[in-house]
Amino acid sequence: MVPLTLVAAAGVAAIWLVDISTGPDFGFAIFYLIPIGLASWWLGRGSAVLIALLSTGAWIWADLIARPSVLLSASLWNGLTRAAIFLMLALLIDQVRRERNALRTVDGHREESLALIAHTLRRSAGEIESAIPDLTKAPALSAAERSAIDELRRQSRNFKRFADDVLEVGQLEDGRFRLNRGRFDLSEFVATLVKETDRDRLQLVAESDPIWVDADPERLRTAIEHILNNALRFSPPGSTVHVTVGQRDNRARVLVKDQGVGLGLYVARLVVEAHGGSVSASSVGLGLGSTFTLDLPLASHQA
Repeated sequence: MVPLTLVAAAGVAAIWLVDISTGPDFGFAIFYLIPIGLASWWLGRGSAVLIALLSTGAWIWADLIARPSVLLSASLWNGLTRAAIFLMLALLIDQVRRERNALRTVDGHREESLALIAHTLRRSAGEIESAIPDLTKAPALSAAERSAIDELRRQSRNFKRFADDVLEVGQLEDGRFRLNRGRFDLSEFVATLVKETDRDRLQLVAESDPIWVDADPERLRTAIEHILNNALRFSPPGSTVHVTVGQRDNRARVLVKDQGVGLGLYVARLVVEAHGGSVSASSVGLGLGSTFTLDLPLASHQA
């Protein structure tokens, strides 16, 4: 740190030499901000304050040399005003640096916590699936028992998928994940998801013609399932959630209208935006339901 502080001080000296050599017609006080800013960002508060005070002294000295007709009191007053500016800049940049480092630390702890939670959920989901006997085809089971086993399996898969989402949040935020795109009919794709999620409460309306999209089916499944499950979870029991699949303005569109409060879906938004699409939410009022709109580009030849 000391050598770098000396380098910053040498920068102040260089600016001072240029200032006194150019005469009173040109002012170089603004350039003192450069070593002050660099010292604040890279060296910390102590070095920054030292460079700010050194810059103040250099400016006053240069002003006395370049403008001897100005009263000493005026030069000192102007120097004090610049000292206030220099010190404030040094302290503000140092505060930004400290908060940036603190956010990095918090983000690192968050990633570690999310990874621990995800691995725990994944292990629990695997244990649930392995503990469920394959009794769905047994003739002695009632329809309710078969439905309960199927629901338990589905929820364990949801746990595993959620764990995968948690692990991928960092990659999704940075855009560092790979999309395995394929061309498929969005209407048929959503219809399958509706049946798998809750065919009793989800009411689907889709265009008869295929709506071709070029997307990663697994990641898109995650995004749409998040929206569907969110709508079901926060709607009154027994209420119907309306799902519409269509085209608008050369975009494929999925609308999910629920009767609950509605919540933002971070992972779904990241996935859809990675496909060049968008996710938005709207509501006409508190308790009157929410509408989630998912837009995707159509497949190129169809568009």
